[in-house]
Amino acid sequence: MKTLQCSQKEAQKILDKQRLSQGGKPIDKSQTIQGEVNLYHFFPQTLSVQKILQTPYFVIYDKPHKLLTHPKGIYPHLSLCDALKREFGSYSNPTHRLDYETRGLLLCCINPSYEASLKSLFEQGKIKKTYLARVRGKLTLSQTINAPILSPLKHQKTHNLSIRSKISPLGKEAITQIFPLDYDKTTHTTLLQISPLTGRTHQIRLHLSHTGFPILGDPLYGSKDEYSKLYLETTLSNNQREEFFGSSFLHLCASSLEFEFLKERYSCSLSPTI
Repeated sequence: MKTLQCSQKEAQKILDKQRLSQGGKPIDKSQTIQGEVNLYHFFPQTLSVQKILQTPYFVIYDKPHKLLTHPKGIYPHLSLCDALKREFGSYSNPTHRLDYETRGLLLCCINPSYEASLKSLFEQGKIKKTYLARVRGKLTLSQTINAPILSPLKHQKTHNLSIRSKISPLGKEAITQIFPLDYDKTTHTTLLQISPLTGRTHQIRLHLSHTGFPILGDPLYGSKDEYSKLYLETTLSNNQREEFFGSSFLHLCASSLEFEFLKERYSCSLSPTI
């Protein structure tokens, strides 16, 4: 804390993420250490991401496809946190997350005094989130998908495909409402408006694949295992992704956010081409 001039919370986060090590082994919170240690410290790089709305309390970005929300472990991948913390400082943080593959509206706190209250809006279901997705096949009826989702624990991710969540009676409640908007005869795909009522890992992607309408361009759900393994093990070209998954990107976008904060009503939306 003295070296980095950081808070106790940030110091604990560094330990939890195993960014402090000695002799090649992560240092535990209760461990007594002496001698030289290695510290991996996040330093934001310059990254331009479009801002949709900025207030004194938060900023809402349009996160692109194929960009992480947070840094992944100790790997030097760019994430939305680069753009956020570069401009607003180390105490700014995303209040929720979007998958690497998913584009859309991401709300981030830029005033640490309001971070807990903003996050609680998501936890209490007081932020209405709407998505747009293009799925394979013709879907004509609105429906509510109620299928529990079991997400793998960290120690269970022993091989690439084990990162997938799955439908299981042992999982947590997961509910997704879907509303067909348009059917494209040429591509045999349907544009959907989606309202997730819960927030499980990969919920929308898994629910749509489970019902037989996987999202166009999804490399994990509704694809052949051999192609999914290639996606996880190597960097596929856009042409390869087109061949294996039907598109070079995931056709899923977090298109709108509606909520009330400090007695003000906010509504943000995107009109992406998906």
